[in-house]
This record gives sequence, C-alpha cells and structure tokens, in this order.
Amino acid sequence: MLKTDLSGKRLLLIGGIGATADLIELAHRNGVFIGVADYNKDTHVKRLADAAYEVNALDVDALAELYKKEHYDGVISNFSDMLSPVVTTLAERVGAHVPYTVEQLRMSTDKEYFKETCIRYNVPVPREYRLGAESEIDTADIRFPVIIKPVDGSGSKGITVCRNREDLREGWTKAIAASRSHRVIVENYIPYDEINVTYIAQDGDIQLAAIHDRYFNVEQQGVVRVPDMYIYPSRYTGLYYEKYNDAVINMLKGIGIKNGSLFMQAVVRDGEVFFYEAGMRLNGCKTYSILEVENDYNTFEHLMHFALTGDMGGHTRFDARFKRWYATWNVVGTPGMVCQRFVGEKEVQTYPWLIKVCDRYAPGDRIPDNSKGTLIQLVSRIHLYGDTKEQLLERIDRLQSLYRIKDPDGKEVLMTPHSIEDLRQKINYPLF
Repeated sequence: MLKTDLSGKRLLLIGGIGATADLIELAHRNGVFIGVADYNKDTHVKRLADAAYEVNALDVDALAELYKKEHYDGVISNFSDMLSPVVTTLAERVGAHVPYTVEQLRMSTDKEYFKETCIRYNVPVPREYRLGAESEIDTADIRFPVIIKPVDGSGSKGITVCRNREDLREGWTKAIAASRSHRVIVENYIPYDEINVTYIAQDGDIQLAAIHDRYFNVEQQGVVRVPDMYIYPSRYTGLYYEKYNDAVINMLKGIGIKNGSLFMQAVVRDGEVFFYEAGMRLNGCKTYSILEVENDYNTFEHLMHFALTGDMGGHTRFDARFKRWYATWNVVGTPGMVCQRFVGEKEVQTYPWLIKVCDRYAPGDRIPDNSKGTLIQLVSRIHLYGDTKEQLLERIDRLQSLYRIKDPDGKEVLMTPHSIEDLRQKINYPLF
C-alpha cells in the first residue's frame, strides 16, 4: 500500500506498449489521471487511458511541450530500453522524477558497458571475444559454441547460437541488422540453467526481491530457446545469497543506484553464476505480480509513486526465500498463426490461486512470421501460486488443459507446453 494519497495527480506514460496496460489499472485504483503518448493510433492501452496523444515518443521537444501544456505531474515508461533514456532526458527538461540517469541506463542499453561494469566490481560474466569486423571471424581464436547478439538489443531479437564459423558469419549479419548502433557482442555460450534476479532500491537500500528459474521450450530447433516457464523461488537461491548477492549490491551502489527496480539474467554452471544481461526497468515476466502476493508490494505501483513524488512510497523488507511456490506459464505461440479464439480464459480466471492472465495478443492478431526464437512468440503470461510443490504442479497442469488458442480454422496455435514431469524432477528442493 502506498504511503501517499495520489488522487488528482496526472501521469504521462511514454510508449503505450501492451505490457504497460497494468499501469492504467494501478493509476485508476489510486485516483491518478493517466495519459499515453506515442505515434500509434487507437491502441489497447490508449483506449484504457484517460487521454491519448499522437506524438513521436522519441521527440523530447514535443513531449516536453505536451507535458507542460497538459499540466502533468510525472512521466514514466518502465518496459522499453529504447525509450528509457528519452524519458530521463524529458524528466530533466521538465523537472520530473525518474529513478536512473542516462549513464546508469547504459547497464541495459549497452551490453559491453554492462560487462565492463560487472568485471570492475568482480561480478562474473561469460568470456567475450572482441571482434571489430566480420572479416576477423576466420582468424580469431574462438572456442565454440558462442552466442552473438546486438550490443543494444532486447527481447531475444538478433541473437544466434553459433557452433562454427559459418554460423557466426550468418549470426553477425542478423545481429548487426537488429542493432541500432550496428555493434555486436560475441561471448561463450553456456547452455546450462538460467536464472533471473530482481532487485528493488528504496532510498539507497538495495535488496534482492526475487529469483526465478527459467525453463525453456524444446519444440523449436535451430534458434535461441524461448522460455516457457518460470518457477519461484529458484533452486539456486541459497547459492546466490551466499556467493553473489553482496557483490551485485556493491556494484549497484557503486554506480549510484538509489531508487527503482531492475533485473539481471545469468546462467549457472557447476555451482558458478555468470551474468550476461541487465534491465534497468521492470522485466517482461512481470515479477511485480508475484511480489504483490508474496510481499503486498506492487513494484509498478511504487514506480508510479516515485514518478509522481520522487519517493518509492514506503519502505518494505524483501526476502527472495519465498514462503510459497509461484509459477509463470509463458504461453508460446506458433509464428505466422492468427490468435482467433481464446478458449478457457474466463474459466481459468475463476480459480482463487490464479494471480493474473496477461495477454500479449488480442483476438484476430497474428503472431509475426519472423518471431521464431524471440519473446514476441509469447502469446500470454499466466501467473499462479501453490502452497506446496505438488499443488503448484497440479494447478499448472489444470491451466494447461483448459487454456487454448485456436486459429480461424480451429487449429491449435500454441506449442506444446512445458512438461509437468520435467518440472517435477527439477523442482527437487524445499522452501526455505
């Protein structure tokens, strides 16, 4: 619960992508008027908002003029790496509050900067191969497999796992095309377990709030694996607290983080963690929905409070050693298919243990043909909890049996969901 009454405040959301729809609900339950500004017309988020403006979300001058003319009290984005520096620049122009500086945002907008910062603070990262041009591929001393990706990419776009030099040349072209700065990064590919860690900063107090394990779809071959299930708490929670949490907090304090929410992704191999990416924003898996049940703390709501007041809205203690089991089922769709009919969505929402269904696509929307191996394939995210492991697994199984999406011809849009038996074997650890 927020410590301040925000009724009557006015908040301008820059970039009304689908993931921001939750903010409209949070604003309205706090009596906040919310406007959305971007160049898109008649989007779902704009229809939910109190006001909608057609303006280039990268045009700081136009946004500043709009902000002042319409008497807004704060500005926010929170899901877009591309827009975050724009929003920070806008906030500086109009005297609004944002949690991070443009320099701090480089942790998520420049993967080279992220790795260099980690190394400076003794936070482990995968080995990198510095290649200045595609022509260096044939002569470079490279130990395969490697992964190549845009320095400034997100959403798994432009990423290729390469097992030889021919793969790397093809991946180079793909990564360069997906990079705004036309720069790429090549590093060791470590095909082991993956985790995502969430940190929340409140007036200089930085805490680990959540760790989840990432499980992947195995149906698609020859592309980067798409995550189809997240489980909280991670089986590596104890290891992480013991060996890595202090170093990461020291790094975040070292670069001047005072407030906000961020995440880092890492792989785990033989009891060692290697960090490969950070996001100075909310993550797409919407961990804040889990934290609202576990800690009575909706991070998105508190970031709204910060945008309007410069304060995170009350101090909370977090512990990633959760008291319950949580899961997020990432519903993976088949590229090129149309999501015509959502079957069972109303039924699954009647369960009291279901936290939220977050749809990316609406009826009639087509999953892009080129989305294979990217997060754009995720049609929905469904959050739930259980008091025991077996209860959680039973509930996941029930959702998977009820929730379906059909195309106009009645064909199944969804790929095979993650195996319950595989989860049962891997979730072989107790709560803390």
